[in-house]
This record gives sequence, structure tokens and C-alpha cells, in this order.
Amino acid sequence: MINNNTKSFSSKSMVDDFGRVFTFKGRIFRQINNSKKDECLSFIQSDFFNELISKKLIPNTNISTEFDGDELILEHERILESLQHEWSFSMLKEAALKTLEINEIAAKYGFELKDAHTLNVLFKNTLPIFVDIGSFAPKKDNNEWIAYAEFLSSFVVPLLFWSENKHYIVRKLLESNFHRMVTAPMQSIESAGLLALLEVTKIPYTFKLRNKSILNTDKKNSFLWFLTRAINFIPRKILSRPVHIIKYEQNQANLSTIFPLSTIKQTIEKLPHPNTESVWQGYHNKYYNEVGQINYSDRFKRLIEIIQNLEGVNSAIDLAGNEGYFSMLISKKLNLKQIILADYDENAIEIAYAVLKNEQNNTITPLLLNFMFTPNIEGTTKRLKSDIAIALAVTHHLVLTQQFSLDAIFERLEKFSNNYVMIEFMPLGLWATGDKTYPTNPAWYTIEWFREKFEAKFDKLIEEQLEENRIVFVGKIKAGIQ
Repeated sequence: MINNNTKSFSSKSMVDDFGRVFTFKGRIFRQINNSKKDECLSFIQSDFFNELISKKLIPNTNISTEFDGDELILEHERILESLQHEWSFSMLKEAALKTLEINEIAAKYGFELKDAHTLNVLFKNTLPIFVDIGSFAPKKDNNEWIAYAEFLSSFVVPLLFWSENKHYIVRKLLESNFHRMVTAPMQSIESAGLLALLEVTKIPYTFKLRNKSILNTDKKNSFLWFLTRAINFIPRKILSRPVHIIKYEQNQANLSTIFPLSTIKQTIEKLPHPNTESVWQGYHNKYYNEVGQINYSDRFKRLIEIIQNLEGVNSAIDLAGNEGYFSMLISKKLNLKQIILADYDENAIEIAYAVLKNEQNNTITPLLLNFMFTPNIEGTTKRLKSDIAIALAVTHHLVLTQQFSLDAIFERLEKFSNNYVMIEFMPLGLWATGDKTYPTNPAWYTIEWFREKFEAKFDKLIEEQLEENRIVFVGKIKAGIQ
């Protein structure tokens, strides 16, 4: 008999009166609480559920008969677990719009989403899927959407900052799983001062004498702000404590007042893409011909052939894969179940996402990821680990430009792999094809140095020169490492 001790319950499924999610033999299940059993059975037999399934808005879900006992257990389609800080701007935008669409459908059947945060959305390749079927609750008449503030905090506020190129703030917001920023004492996004940094918000400032309002301004007025500080300065010095004879401050307002639900969809749809440039954007342009087709070089033909001949490769992660040129080749030439395209260049992943959305039978999930610097590396590699980890034309930048230890690079690549690694060594270092002169590399930067480090970490299967500045190493994770 299978009991709770043999189930691996999700750490993200802790506050849900509907049921808890667990994994068993690599599959995803949901154990429904007995008090919700009848409600769940009614839901999965309803037109509401069928519409969500038919429109691919939630995972394929069935009642499981594999477990003993009277508990109701559902099995869900397994989808790659990604987190919001690994999405591009358009991915977050699509996830937001999909959440609104689901809530609109729910309203037709008298329901609404009670949870509307980013952790409930995963990407099935490029398609956002709402994975928490326990998040639906009966809608109360004439009530504002119960999860609207959470939706605004989780999706809209980060999107607004991102659209205005405030990338540092966006990253800090997205790297937190809880965008409400609840603290002790309680502090929400509204009261944290973040909205004052958004140029699109129209929260008036009020000039007050004591607590009596004298004047409202549509935006912060520098003269009134300076006047307030100056007038309050002298009594504060005399009394040695804060004095507020006059005040000039931004009014407090609810998010739902600033961003009405009736217009939020149009607001999100119209948000312009951030327009900042990045170092590696457009790097893969050279691999396409004038009509946008991939130039299939001998080097890439050989790399594909090598992967094809490896035993047991059903998934791959293309680390530092830029706009996904090689990932797309793998997808077209090999029948892999899952390909993860990972790169830290936001513009590259954004372009890849736009291209992949139009690809049929796409098995690629693009993710914004710096594999050398990522929050919670153990958790990240556990989620994204694949049968082969690929790192093409990147180690020379990491070693020679960013000063990473080659041992540290190999340790990271090992963590992302179940079985194999494919890593290119650039014997000429930072030399670019076509340059007339060769750079001077450190004396220790040699093929012998790279080979020795590689063989110490992996069981080497292949070492082969593909081009003048490309030597591919293919290795297997040493026994006992996984």
C-alpha cells in the first residue's frame, strides 16, 4: 500500500484546502482533501472543466486508480517547473493575460480564481498553463475579484517596471515568490513606496497644513517637496524631534483603484517591450540566411550526430544557448521529449520566445538563466536537470573574461546533467572567425589544461576538433555522481 511516507509532497503545496500536490515515480498527483471530494468530482465532470481542458488552459487531468484507500487522487500532466524570474518580459505578459482569460471563463460558470500569483503558472514549451485546479472558488455577487490585488502585485507591477526599463527593481521583485512583500509589520506593494517609482501611476500628491489638505498635484512637485523640508527643519532642530507643520506626500490608494479591472487587460496588452540593449542580442543572426532559414553547418551536423548516437538522451538543456539556434536544430533533427533553452541575455530569450511561439510541434522551453549565478542552484538544477547539458562556445568567455575557475564551470554543468555533457573548448581563446590577428592567451590556457580538467570531472567519450577554434568534448557523468 502506498502511504504518505512514500509520497514526495510539494513544498509549494502547503496552504490549500483543496488538496496537496505530490510526486511519485516521476509523475504528478494531487491528493484531494476528503472535505473537498464531492466538490472536486463535480468540478472535473463539469462543462467548466471541459472548456479549460479543451482550450489547453490547465494540465490534462484524470482520476488515478493506482493508489489504495478511499482518497480521491488526481494525476496531472507533468509540465517543466519554471519560476517567474526565469521568464522573459513577453512570457510574464502572456502568463498575466492567460490568468485573466481563465478568470473570465470562470465567471461564466459562477466561479473566480482565489489565487492569482505566478507560482500557479508553468510553461508547456511556450504555452502558459494554469496548474492549480484547486484555485477556483464560487464568486460572490457584486464582489471585486478576490485575488485581484494578488494578481496586480504578482504580474502587473513587475510588468510596469519592466516596461519602463527599471530592470533592477524587476529582478528583485521576480526573485521573490511572494510579490505581496508581506512583512511584520504588514507592508504591501501599495504601502512600500514602489508605486511612487512608476511613472505610469497617477496617484496625486497632497500638500497639507497639519492634517488639512491645501492643494493636490498630479505628480510630485519639486518646489513643494523642498518647501516642506525647509519649513519643518527649524522646529525639528529646536525640539530635537520630527515635526510636521506641513506635509507633502503621495496619497495612499488601493491597487484596484489605480488599475481598474475593467481596463487592466488593455493596459497589459499595450505595455511596450523594454528597449534596452544587451551584449549578446543578435549573436545568432549570422546563422540564418537572407530568408530566415537556418544555415546547417558541418559543425552543427556533427554535434547533432554525436547526440543522436548517445544512449538514453530524451531531454537536453542548452546552456548559454542565446536565441536558440542550436536548440531549434536539435528540435528539428532529434525526437527529444524536452529541450530547455537557457541564457542570461534577456533580449536573446525574448527573441527566442517570439520565434518559438510560431513553431509547430515545438518541444523547447526558453528560460532566462545565468547558470553560473542563479538563486538556489540546488533547487534550480533539480527542476531543470536534463539527460545532456550542452555548453557551446561559452567556456572561453567564462574563463578569460569573467575569470571563472574551469573546475567551477564543470561543477555547474555536471549539476544540470543526468548523464552527459557536451562542452566546446576554444583553443584560440577570444579570437573571432575572420580576424587577421590572434589574441595572446595565458600560458596555462591550453588544450592539455582543458583535457586534464575535463577528464578529472567526467568520463571522456569524445574529443574532436570541429573547426579552427572549436574542439568538442563529450563526457559522461562519473558513476555515483547523479
